[in-house]
Amino acid sequence: MEHSKLGFIQGITVAGFDFAALDTITITISLLLFFAATPICRLLNDDDTLTARISMMRMLNFMIILAVVANVVFQPENHWATKVTQSLMVIYFAFLFAQIINYFVRRRFGKIRIHKDKTTISDTYSSRGLSLIVTVVVSIIAIITCLRLMGLNSLLEAGGALGVMGLVLAMTQASWAPDIISGLIILNSRFCEDGDVIQFNMDGKEIVASIFKTKLFHTECLDLTNNHRVMVRNAKLREYGLQNLSRFASARGLREVLFFNIDYRHTEDEVSAMTNRAFVEIDRAEGSREEQHDPEIRVCSTGDYAVTWGVYYYIKDVRKLLSIRQTFRSYILAEATKSNISLATPILQNNHVLMDSNGNN
Repeated sequence: MEHSKLGFIQGITVAGFDFAALDTITITISLLLFFAATPICRLLNDDDTLTARISMMRMLNFMIILAVVANVVFQPENHWATKVTQSLMVIYFAFLFAQIINYFVRRRFGKIRIHKDKTTISDTYSSRGLSLIVTVVVSIIAIITCLRLMGLNSLLEAGGALGVMGLVLAMTQASWAPDIISGLIILNSRFCEDGDVIQFNMDGKEIVASIFKTKLFHTECLDLTNNHRVMVRNAKLREYGLQNLSRFASARGLREVLFFNIDYRHTEDEVSAMTNRAFVEIDRAEGSREEQHDPEIRVCSTGDYAVTWGVYYYIKDVRKLLSIRQTFRSYILAEATKSNISLATPILQNNHVLMDSNGNN
């Protein structure tokens, strides 16, 4: 052991290499922050961003420790390892400082939600915009500081480093700028927020999903059909013709409709009576619709082969929209069978029977 320049703090010797007091303190703090990365990130961030941020903080801690050890072992004449260590420390604390500021920005300007006894804070237009500004400012300050620590003052004064970064951002802006702007527009319009059930057509397929989180470049949705996550670019989401099913046009709730093709030989009274009996059973067993509003049975189309009937009803639990549709169809099918009313299109059914009798099917 030997006395350090600080007087009351001693350095240590490991395997013949002398670690000064400052080196020892740096390694100790880095190790403490390495193991404290998880609780720090849990406090400052959402659950869905924890893994990446924890990994980033721990990687920087590990690199700082390696740089300190390299400085002691190799003892370079130009002290490049010391400069690298200082630059890594600047990057680490800039990353941590940005998280701390963004945490208070989200608490001040974000929207507090309580779901299943769990309190979360979702981004708003103000919080997302301020977070972007904070991140950009802190990043620029960190870059300039690192360039000065590395002795690249001439490059910095000539604007070379920042100019190259600006050129790269300008050349790639078509990849990231539309998604950032679209994300801000979605948050600012408040047309859809976290937890809302939306419907849109993606590549010709109808998607009914719940919004999980609107992020910087994309929106994560929970597909209610297959129960999995769907990632949609913010710019694409605005082009899909978004429908928010959670925002009702009236206090009655969401007005849903089921369509059935029924033979012309069945009168309106027969179809209405059959449908009403089915809904009596639905209300008795399920209780999943707004029962104070009677179902509306309407003629929607008079085709060549059958009448298309629409059955309208109201629901408010839109997260169960798909299961409610399936359940209601099963009840109406069962009641139609009891009432001797076929839900098959007559001409198609007759052709199918003829094909069976001729042995061609």
